[in-house]
Amino acid sequence: MIFLYILLGIVLLFVLLLSVKLRIETEYIDTFKFKIRWSFLGISVVPLDEKIKKLLNKPKKPAEPKQEKQPDEKPADENINKKKENPFKVFYNNQGFDGVIKLINDSADALGTMFSSFKRHFIIDDLEIFITVSKNHDAAATAIEYGNICKSVFPALGYICSSVKVKNYDVNIQPDFIGTFNSAQFVFNCSLRPIFYLNAAIAMAVKLLFKVVFKVLFSKPKPKTENDNNEDTNNIKGGATL
Repeated sequence: MIFLYILLGIVLLFVLLLSVKLRIETEYIDTFKFKIRWSFLGISVVPLDEKIKKLLNKPKKPAEPKQEKQPDEKPADENINKKKENPFKVFYNNQGFDGVIKLINDSADALGTMFSSFKRHFIIDDLEIFITVSKNHDAAATAIEYGNICKSVFPALGYICSSVKVKNYDVNIQPDFIGTFNSAQFVFNCSLRPIFYLNAAIAMAVKLLFKVVFKVLFSKPKPKTENDNNEDTNNIKGGATL
């Protein structure tokens, strides 16, 4: 009984830890920065944290030379040389083209359910874009470039905001008629709870296991129907006789 309590406590601890929000922070303002925050922990990936650098640069102990083991003499097995038949080929022979289409539809349904769950629990906290457009002191070229960038950026931003939950967003595109080159800066912060992604991945794995993998590994020949028997007899009657 004590073992069950301990096991239950460990499971609850993992559930609580996975329920804590994971936050990803990226920005490019003069320099690129990429950080990951989870609860009170924060790790700088770019630039790499000094503590992680020290762990990666630790001197490794020289590996001890391994003694070569002499291969054991085993009796030749005739079954080793026999090639196993491809399970997909067996499935196709048993279920035919319709069975393969059903298999593809089941796989697509499992993946689609997982990705829709991912999208539903993915939150963009901050999305800020700052662009300056300039074409070598050429006012006409700058105006054309400014129009093309606006035509590309704003529809893309609208698609993102309609597909994913976005808390705060801001886009600032301005032309610089006396500048010489374009410049761009951005801030992108997002957050998610790992437990939702783990649940979606497990649900997808279970669906694929029962609806795809088991069908392929344990496929049986499709029982013949009356239409199949009629087609066979029609083929025999329609053949040439000697």
